[in-house]
Amino acid sequence: MQQCCDARTDVGYEEARVVLRTRATMLFAAVVIPIVRGNDPAIVFVRRAEHLRRNPGQIAFPGGVIDVTDTCARDAALREFEEELGLRRERVEIFARLEDVVTLALSVTVTPFVGTIDPPLDFAVDPNETADVHEIPLCAIYEIGALHRGIEAVIHDGTRYDVPTWLFDHGGVHIWGATARMLHALVVRYPTIDALTNAPLEMD
Repeated sequence: MQQCCDARTDVGYEEARVVLRTRATMLFAAVVIPIVRGNDPAIVFVRRAEHLRRNPGQIAFPGGVIDVTDTCARDAALREFEEELGLRRERVEIFARLEDVVTLALSVTVTPFVGTIDPPLDFAVDPNETADVHEIPLCAIYEIGALHRGIEAVIHDGTRYDVPTWLFDHGGVHIWGATARMLHALVVRYPTIDALTNAPLEMD
């Protein structure tokens, strides 16, 4: 792993959280984990626009910060889904909610909702928020060893933090951090593709 030339030292996950949390104000966000039905079911991910202040260029689930106009976290997740992908929120059938995930910087608590959507998906992305959309087949995600523990190097104020995290790579898509933790929580709750695609409704 290459070290940034300005890096002063390598520290671990807990040290990174302590350093980053001192500058953080907690926000609350919600995302949709969209499961595309069909013969080759997939999950939809977005690549965040490069100009965004938070996590520019990173792979994420559709979603965002809960707004004062949102009635609840689920409403916020579906609103952001519609805005980012250009698909009507009514097309998503939410069937489960996963445990909240707190980002490394302790700045955002994210509530993940799992939902299904039927193809075809004619995306009309908002370039102000979304750079790309990726549909990754469930068979790739559920392949043994595809989602694995590893180290992600994070540079903050010239210091490199070696952060233990779940990692997933597929076709140039690199997933780590909070998104990878939510992906891991998904496959733990639904340990097979059949279990996920045939999951019962867990919430109204």
